[in-house]
Amino acid sequence: MLLNPFERRLVSGGLRRQVVRHWDMPRFLKLSGDCAGQRILEIGCGRGFGIEAAYELLHAKVVHAFDPDDAMVSLARQSMTRSGYFKNSPPARIWQGSATGIPAPDADYDVVLGLQVLHHIQDWRAAVAEIARVLRPGGRVMLSESLIGFIDHPILGRWMDHPADDRFTQRQLLEELEQCGFRILGTKGRGVWMTWVVGERLP
Repeated sequence: MLLNPFERRLVSGGLRRQVVRHWDMPRFLKLSGDCAGQRILEIGCGRGFGIEAAYELLHAKVVHAFDPDDAMVSLARQSMTRSGYFKNSPPARIWQGSATGIPAPDADYDVVLGLQVLHHIQDWRAAVAEIARVLRPGGRVMLSESLIGFIDHPILGRWMDHPADDRFTQRQLLEELEQCGFRILGTKGRGVWMTWVVGERLP
């Protein structure tokens, strides 16, 4: 499901960039450890704050990313052009696409990064299975997610557009990851509203 205009403004502003850099990434690094020199895929990249953080804070060798929204893909490409990441060797790559059908070979990435993405996807379980497919054995998935307690909140939830069916608690998300072949390395949470999860792809 694409973002509504309010959500698009929210994830495109400077506050979102600060959340990614100073809230999400420190948690992932604490739970996962060093990611330097790795191939990272970001699902639902928005305007590119996660790509930027993957290079600058996770020290990725290369970042590939996609978003279902053409407008967001265009903004991300503009941002990466200004940052010079398309001139890297190998270069960054950004495309329009879906997390339920990732155009990549099996075991192609070392890390898959998802920042507030899965809860927007109608068939989020299929997306988890795709993440597992494109990760190499020993690779890491790093997810920050809004949980059903936030999505169903009578005030906060009305500003956001999310699929209504089969939203998840932290426990349901962890169980799905485990069923798809992940070992949970660690979690951080904010009650029933938010979670950060890092999992390792088992052989």
